[in-house]
Amino acid sequence: MSKDLNISRLCDVYGELLTEHRREVVRDYYDCDLSLAEIAENLGITRQAALCSIKQAEKQLNEYESKLGIAAKTDALERELKEILQSNESMSNIKARLQTIIDGLRQQ
Repeated sequence: MSKDLNISRLCDVYGELLTEHRREVVRDYYDCDLSLAEIAENLGITRQAALCSIKQAEKQLNEYESKLGIAAKTDALERELKEILQSNESMSNIKARLQTIIDGLRQQ
């Protein structure tokens, strides 16, 4: 099974919305790089149960992101702020761009 490393990011954002069990399995698999066999042994479940928990959690996390888009919005905001930091714009232009970002955040 190939790993979608974006799931780790989504778990950072939405992990608290998962059951404790699913969150633990996803973090073990993606963040600790444990195999299904290791997860199963640690949790006293079968490999198949571990795989099912991961697949269900992935589906949930992708649905949360599809509906809420928090990770995408955060990534876009981070890119924009980095761009501002690296720019050679005047302070008044930087302030105006930051105000635009703040206004956009208030509207969401």
